[in-house]
Amino acid sequence: MLDKTPKCLLIYGSQTGQAEAISERIVHDSGNLGLEVELLCGDEMEGNMDRLHDQVVVFVVSSTGEGDPPENFESFWGFLNDKPPQNLSYTLLGLGDSNYTEFGGFPNALKDFLEESGARSFYEFQLADDQVGLELVVEPWIEGLWEPLSQILRNQNNTLNPSLQLDSALLEKLAHLEITKDLPKVKQMFKFEFSEDDFKSSFPDGVDKFILPFAAGPLERSTVLRRTCLTERSEKTKETFEIELKTVACYGPGDSFGVLCHNSEREVWDLLDRLKVTQTAHKQYTLTPDPNVKPRLLPKHVLLNCSPYYALKYTLDVRSLPKKALLLYLAECCENGKEGDCLRFLASKEGSKDLNDLIYTRSLTLLEILSLFPSSSPSFCCLLQHLPRLTPRYYSVSRVSQHGVKFVFNHVTNIREHVTRELTGVPGVCSSWLRGLAEGDGVFVYRRKNAVFKPTVGDGGMVMIGAGTGVAPFLGFLDHLAESTVKTRSVLITGNRYKELDSIYGNEFTEHHLNGTLDTYLTAYSRDENSTCKYVQDVIELHDKDIVSYVDEGARVFVCGDAKGLSVGVYEMFCRVLSRIKGVSEAEAREMISGMKKDGRYCEDIWS
Repeated sequence: MLDKTPKCLLIYGSQTGQAEAISERIVHDSGNLGLEVELLCGDEMEGNMDRLHDQVVVFVVSSTGEGDPPENFESFWGFLNDKPPQNLSYTLLGLGDSNYTEFGGFPNALKDFLEESGARSFYEFQLADDQVGLELVVEPWIEGLWEPLSQILRNQNNTLNPSLQLDSALLEKLAHLEITKDLPKVKQMFKFEFSEDDFKSSFPDGVDKFILPFAAGPLERSTVLRRTCLTERSEKTKETFEIELKTVACYGPGDSFGVLCHNSEREVWDLLDRLKVTQTAHKQYTLTPDPNVKPRLLPKHVLLNCSPYYALKYTLDVRSLPKKALLLYLAECCENGKEGDCLRFLASKEGSKDLNDLIYTRSLTLLEILSLFPSSSPSFCCLLQHLPRLTPRYYSVSRVSQHGVKFVFNHVTNIREHVTRELTGVPGVCSSWLRGLAEGDGVFVYRRKNAVFKPTVGDGGMVMIGAGTGVAPFLGFLDHLAESTVKTRSVLITGNRYKELDSIYGNEFTEHHLNGTLDTYLTAYSRDENSTCKYVQDVIELHDKDIVSYVDEGARVFVCGDAKGLSVGVYEMFCRVLSRIKGVSEAEAREMISGMKKDGRYCEDIWS
């Protein structure tokens, strides 16, 4: 019998495996964000249709034949029609291929059925086209999913305790709270055996067998040619670096690539020490899957032949937010009963909000959680199955050089509130590793698909908007325009903190403006007192008539930057100025931008 109390269901229908792969990625990412999402194919709902009542559901479905449901969704489709769910909140991502007459037939049929049955959509429906590249719709749709999904789940149980701390009083409190439901035992998925031999492989052996998200080319070893700090050293600014890589693959303006990064050496050894495997850190182990565990439940990223050091250094995300299964396992490993009760409570339905406040909102690492519960002694083998894959990090090409590509990144320090109520800084995994690279070091990268975020030559021109490192790809755009014999009207709007300290590529943009490649160059500086505009949204509002005029004349809009801040802010400002200048409602303005997105005239390269 399936569990009856998930936070959210993700139900997929997949004929070729693409919808299933996308669904697995969504569930993986949701776990990192502290969201509880259970993955099911449609036909696994047989006999459990009541679970849809008063439920939040994410659907990811494709079509087969002449707009028919996939085989593993067919029975579920029949059950839905027989007994429509009550009080259902949903969102839907459809996959199709415009080569077929009934493009998106079944996703559209499911959408129409849900609307007619009274279900409420909490996030926009999108239909991805395999003919032009699923990722063009899938990636921004996933990026935009987290905020509305988090909001609707928060609305179901809004009882956050902002003063929760892990101390003796809390342990006493949690130990005496009643958990209304028996929690499941954590099943060990692998049998584990150490060898006396050292593990001989070197990075990226094993890792290169992983599926690389949206890869447009093979994994290659590039070489660092130079690393340059672009910003003035100051407590007021982030450190921003430019790295030039020598690559074999051919890149162009608007391209991006994935970087395989490493976990911190110190953090890895601290974790090995905490797990009591320092003496066998480089010894080869062999994992044998338990024959009683369904193959689809086995984590595909866990290497069956590896060493503890290699696994933690290169393959597993030791910074990911813990899923409840991991907390239950840590509870089973506690010698101190109160600590075990605390972990079990945090993993229960009743403890969800305390878990969010204590661990998720503070982004506590695995090492920090283990330090809070010192009597927990997990085994390395069991821990393997609970840690997600260390995923690639993505960067946009800022400039194509003679030998390869250049890109920029901020050395990220995530400021968060610790359980002691102190603000602490945690260096980013990839940015810290990149910052430590020197000339001649190797970096494994692969080119990613990107058919839309490409510069326009001629036609209606371009309006480019970016903040921070989000301005980087536009340098490549302008280099490309400078080499063309066709004149292209161009507007660039950039945002930084300080003009004198961190105006990334400001000199290069000014040069393009002076030589006529860039027609209009507008800036915003959020921390400069004398700046007319603080944010790029302010620039759009100040020059609203000109920008709307460009759009009316066919200009393509390019937005690059943070998904939660810049992307949302620019979108909302565009809706506002379109509504005001064109005399339409904001709802109609949103429809206009949706049409621009479908036509490839409003393009985003964003990250979370």
